[in-house]
Amino acid sequence: MKTYFISFLISFLYLIIVTPLLIKVGIKYGIVDKVSRRTIHRGLIPRIGGVGIATGTLLPIMLLFFYDNDVSKLLYNPPTNAHVIVLGGLMIGLLGLIDDIKGVKAKHKLFFQIALSVFVYYNGFDISALSTPFGVIDLGIMGPPITVLWIVGIINAFNLIDGVDGLSSGVSFFACITIMTLSIVNGHVFVATVSAALAGAVVGFLVYNFNPAKIFMGDAGSMFIGYILAVISLKNQSKGHTVVSFLIPVIAMGLPILDTILAFLRRYLRKQSVFQADSQHIHHLLLSKGWTQKKVVVVLYGISVLFTILAMLLIFQKDVQAFLIIAVFSIIIVVIISKLGYTEIFYSRFKMRKGEERLENQLESLIVENISKTSFDFDSYLYDSIPVKGYDVLDSSGKTVLGTGEKDKVNFIDIDVENDFAIRFFWKTAVPVINTKEAALLTVVAKSLFKKYLNASKKMPEQKK
Repeated sequence: MKTYFISFLISFLYLIIVTPLLIKVGIKYGIVDKVSRRTIHRGLIPRIGGVGIATGTLLPIMLLFFYDNDVSKLLYNPPTNAHVIVLGGLMIGLLGLIDDIKGVKAKHKLFFQIALSVFVYYNGFDISALSTPFGVIDLGIMGPPITVLWIVGIINAFNLIDGVDGLSSGVSFFACITIMTLSIVNGHVFVATVSAALAGAVVGFLVYNFNPAKIFMGDAGSMFIGYILAVISLKNQSKGHTVVSFLIPVIAMGLPILDTILAFLRRYLRKQSVFQADSQHIHHLLLSKGWTQKKVVVVLYGISVLFTILAMLLIFQKDVQAFLIIAVFSIIIVVIISKLGYTEIFYSRFKMRKGEERLENQLESLIVENISKTSFDFDSYLYDSIPVKGYDVLDSSGKTVLGTGEKDKVNFIDIDVENDFAIRFFWKTAVPVINTKEAALLTVVAKSLFKKYLNASKKMPEQKK
């Protein structure tokens, strides 16, 4: 128990010290998150917090290499444990960091995640059999693909849910607590230590990431968290996969898993690519109701706590009580899906025929085309209607190609339009927290202004290669 606490404390203190330095580095070198229709925040926010989370989690693990005790022996013997956690963690973190700085195509990221999952499988972190009340089910040739699907799925689940200040950090903390408890009960000291280290890292980072966030974890952080939770939950089962014990991490990570499944189904029913981003994740839908980011996060924390309690109860209950807990979990999922309007999304309003254009895009095009063709002074009308005092048209390199009105070095937001161009709005006061509906409308205004700029210039600006 002492080792768990020290691991948590080292990671926590490391993030408390290092994160302010990462904020300065991110701003200095321009590694910041752009404001867009899907991610609305104030000014320039660094997005390299994942570097701190990854190194902070791995720090106590690597220090154990120089300290001889029972935990260090389990960690480095067999060495495959360290290979999967340290080497695999660094690899997925590096992929995320490259994506945060330069951008990586979704298909390339998926290929890398699959390759890394195969590496994990061949190092003994796998799902090969399930023990049920009716006997053991040998998964056989289905074991490797199920293992890969689990790892890739959890990595992307935490990546997708990282859309509101502090959400991914908090949800991952509750998952860490559940997995650590299960590992202690099962005697997996190695897994408990890694869980404690990750818990300390995300709590330390949350100090700076809770709304209003001073830094984001980026893909480096979200994918690292998902990877670590996926692999340690597999190792936690290595002494015998029972259906109930396998469901414990599923319930503990129920919120990101549910959000990912809903996103996949939503895009499938819309005939969209599964890689195409949208703004209808669970947190987006709550924001669209006019909720503040803090309220959304607190409510989703509450759901995560409820899932954590159910998972904890599942650890200590027998089969009959366990299946009652699973039934409660299922009912909660159904209620969430219903209350958020996903039933309508799936079966009515958003189910599209092949080749059919979404109504949202049609309406947007109609408004943009009409506003862009207006002959009156739209800029003055804009400044009188909303708290904006000026705007710039930025090209793909961030250079201003057109500027009107007043400027502000702090109070501004960037809205992506097309061809890697953006409209930078300068606010009259501090930039407020903008919900999804407001972001969508602001995006229409930005696209209209860009269209007017194109009409005025009489030619389409070439995208920077």
